[in-house]
Amino acid sequence: MKKVVLLFVLFVYSFSFAQDNYKYVIVPKKFSFFKEENKYNLNVMTKSFFETEGFQVYFETDEFPKELAENRCLALFVDPEDGSNMFTTKVSIELKDCYNKVLQTSDLGISKQKDFKNAYNEAFRKSLSSMKGLLNIKNTTVKSPEKVNDVMVTIPTKKPSTIINTSELRAIPTESGYTLVNYSDNVVMVLYSTSLDTVFLAGKENFKGVLLKKNSGWFFEYDFDGIVYSEKMEVKF
Repeated sequence: MKKVVLLFVLFVYSFSFAQDNYKYVIVPKKFSFFKEENKYNLNVMTKSFFETEGFQVYFETDEFPKELAENRCLALFVDPEDGSNMFTTKVSIELKDCYNKVLQTSDLGISKQKDFKNAYNEAFRKSLSSMKGLLNIKNTTVKSPEKVNDVMVTIPTKKPSTIINTSELRAIPTESGYTLVNYSDNVVMVLYSTSLDTVFLAGKENFKGVLLKKNSGWFFEYDFDGIVYSEKMEVKF
């Protein structure tokens, strides 16, 4: 590695991890353990809770504001877990980032009421209430530009070798997007859908970035040591 000092620079853009709290929350319109949307009014209850905690909250089917539509990593994603049995209703709520990483989990909400509607409402209220006032979660997934003057930039001695097999990959649909597999059916990359059909959040081992379509094809763009690289990929959807 070598370091180069840039002097007399009016301004340059360097990327640093954002440290702002999340301001958006996305709630499913239908929870995975129910067949109906807004069963027992639980989805609306969940949305209302996060709104009272100061977030801008949207159902996943809503029209998003421009900055959120272009970058879902600005939001927390609500994912309740149902651990109920014949005698007890048990619900916990996970908050995840755009890479499906769990950032916070509520206490287990428990109800022994026999009526399902009352039981799930009680369990959800307990679970949500356990997070009240405790949602100051820092967003470290989104990179944002900051203006600097004289800076020292670390430059790799050479570009890293291609981290993916760029032979044709097949896209296999999943609940959250796609997995890309090679001719041996080995998973090469995981894709997460965004509001744009031509842009996906993408992850490969320790590398995270975006897969986006340009005129000449699909490209995986990712950060390595402060520099953004672009690898062309052959993907068959």
